[in-house]
Amino acid sequence: MNSEKKATQFTAWFLSRPKTSGCIVFFSLLALIILLVIFRYQAIKEAERYEMNNVLGVVKKNIEQNLKNNYAVLITLALSIDDSGEPKNFEKISESLINTYKNIDAVQLVPGGVIKMTYPLKGNEAATGLDILNNPLHRQAALKAIKTKSIYFSGPVELKQGGSGVVGRLPIFKKGKFWGFSAVVIRFNTFIKSTGIDSFGENNYYFQLSKINPLSHEKEFFLPNKSDFSKKYYKTVDIPEGDWKLYIISKKGDHFFELLPTSIIGTLLSLLCGLFIYILLKRPSELQHLVEIQTKKLIKNEFLFKSIFENAGLGIFHTNTITGQFIDANDVVCQLLGYTLEEIKEKDFMSITHPEDLKEDLEYMEKLKNGEIKHFSMEKRYIKKNGEFIWVSITVSPLWEKNETPNHHIAIVENISTRKANELELLESKQKTRDLIDSIDGIVWEGNSEDPGITYVSKKSEAILGYSPDEWTSDDMFWRKIIHPDDRDWVIEYSTNAAKYRKPFDQEYRMIAKNGSVVWVRDLVSIYTVDENRIRYRGILIDITKSKEIEIDLNNSLKLVTEQNKRLLNFSHIVSHNLRSHTSNIHSLINLIEMSEDETEQNELLNLLKSVSETLNKTMDNLNEVVSIQTDINPIIEKLNLNKYITKTQEILHSQITKNGVVIINTIPDDAYLQFNPAYLESVLLNFISNSIRYRHPKRAPEIKLSLYTEGEYQILEIQDNGIGIDLKKNGEKIFGLYKTFTRNPESRGIGLFITKNQIDALNGKIEVESHLNEGTTFKIYFSHATKENLHH
Repeated sequence: MNSEKKATQFTAWFLSRPKTSGCIVFFSLLALIILLVIFRYQAIKEAERYEMNNVLGVVKKNIEQNLKNNYAVLITLALSIDDSGEPKNFEKISESLINTYKNIDAVQLVPGGVIKMTYPLKGNEAATGLDILNNPLHRQAALKAIKTKSIYFSGPVELKQGGSGVVGRLPIFKKGKFWGFSAVVIRFNTFIKSTGIDSFGENNYYFQLSKINPLSHEKEFFLPNKSDFSKKYYKTVDIPEGDWKLYIISKKGDHFFELLPTSIIGTLLSLLCGLFIYILLKRPSELQHLVEIQTKKLIKNEFLFKSIFENAGLGIFHTNTITGQFIDANDVVCQLLGYTLEEIKEKDFMSITHPEDLKEDLEYMEKLKNGEIKHFSMEKRYIKKNGEFIWVSITVSPLWEKNETPNHHIAIVENISTRKANELELLESKQKTRDLIDSIDGIVWEGNSEDPGITYVSKKSEAILGYSPDEWTSDDMFWRKIIHPDDRDWVIEYSTNAAKYRKPFDQEYRMIAKNGSVVWVRDLVSIYTVDENRIRYRGILIDITKSKEIEIDLNNSLKLVTEQNKRLLNFSHIVSHNLRSHTSNIHSLINLIEMSEDETEQNELLNLLKSVSETLNKTMDNLNEVVSIQTDINPIIEKLNLNKYITKTQEILHSQITKNGVVIINTIPDDAYLQFNPAYLESVLLNFISNSIRYRHPKRAPEIKLSLYTEGEYQILEIQDNGIGIDLKKNGEKIFGLYKTFTRNPESRGIGLFITKNQIDALNGKIEVESHLNEGTTFKIYFSHATKENLHH
């Protein structure tokens, strides 16, 4: 009752003082209007700032996503270049990339900084041959990409082929050396269209893009409406991939005049309310109306953001960072995974991530939540509703501010299954090529020309030479080192000359295998041009050891047969001459016997005939011994102790040595060995030592010195005596001839040295003689294939 009474009293008082009440109402409402105008101004400014930030953020993300799409293109082009720096399937890969990424107008390969390959070439011919490292418009951007070893976008810049465009370049390094660039070209109009700038707020604000000119170092603006906007309300963001600044500028300017009518109306309404109280009751509805208008604007802004979310060309997830639960997803995601939106909201990112990729994903998320990284990108597999998996590239960005507790994040998803399939097909193709190369019965290799070094060798090297491919490629001089020392100089010189004149070559030489064996190879080498100043070798080393050994055996057999033919021909002449002499003597004696009538004379002639017959028999024995030597193609070779055979020879000649007081000085070590035929060695020693005794000097005691030493590939047995000597000027040519004698010694038959010479020759040795009349003779017998192992048991 008291409250009602007071209200009645206030109303009565209010109604009883209309002027005072009118002023109170007027000033109260005016104060309220002023407060509302201030709130309205702040709300409009805040809504405008929020809207501009949202739109600017969306455009920036569109630009960044566009550039990231270009990353995939640039990396794919870079991967098409093999380890030797040779592009593979450029046309095919470029066509696929252009068809996949519609916003790209052209792709290029720029080896050494010079544009060599462009796809499509039509319309871009003028760009071919452009040296961007020496072009003022492109040099600074290209050098920045090389320095940072990352993708950098230059422009907008006037293109050589006409028009304005943005060029993204990825520096490529092979084996630590700069190879060149892979590049994408985007027409500037195409680039701007892809950002979505044209679809945002044409009536409320406009965009501008700026960059520092690399030549003038002044700021340039590239979009229309380049008027000074420094006094207008604007927002800006940096795009570091191209050193650009993106501006969004409000067209409205200051909102004072926008709020002026409201202020005037409020003042008038306040004035009218002072006169008409009932207007005060209508005022709440007007205020409610204003609130509804503002709410509609906020709903419109939210709808705009939702439209971007739903209509983006890439999949977008809105995710709870703490639980991993999906909050929202656009239609692209639903189509990719085959789930409805409601089904996706019931899942988290862990459940649809392939188990093999989950660990890496979780590690990135942990770093993101800990503030170690600002965002991350990765390639992984998602499991679709039907159980299949697809490859995607995701970019995850946080939705919390710095120092805030992680709550939500957004993930942008791109389907890269086609590219992954192409990469897998490329890897399988490379593997098939390697398998084919490894199946070839030879060592396939590739190497440099002027600079030494093998850059590739097939696994067959281990089977043929025992060296692994890593051993070949780890040492630039490896190939030179394993060439046989006797062949190394001429092989290197031959290959160097071939490289100089850029001619392929085919050569045979020896190499040293890992186990120390000698392997004959045939090296078939082709040459291909890398550029104007560089070439590379490609070749195959074929093991021809067996065929080479057969060839050597055939040559040796041919040489042996030829030598045997010469000996047999010479022997036939000797046989013909000697037998003819004996048969002629026999024939003459028989005629004389037939003609003689005196029995005594006939007996004498018969004795002569008997003597000639005995001589003929001895001649036949001698000739038979020579024949046996010359027809023994492969005499038995054994390791023989030389002093053992010298001792045996001394025992055979013991009576002659004792009778003539011969002194034998033997300096040959007891452990000296020769590789020779036992019977031949016995014959050689017996002939030479017996000759030294037979042709001793009558006025001095006979002395024979025996020594052995090595010279090159021979072991030399030297037998020196102090006998009567030989006149080499007179008898040098016939000293080793059959039946050639050069002393009056009745025991000389001219057969011993001939047989000895044949025995030494048969085993690839040789004999040299030094002699002076009345001073003595030295025979040097050269035994082939001498080694230290031959000399010491």
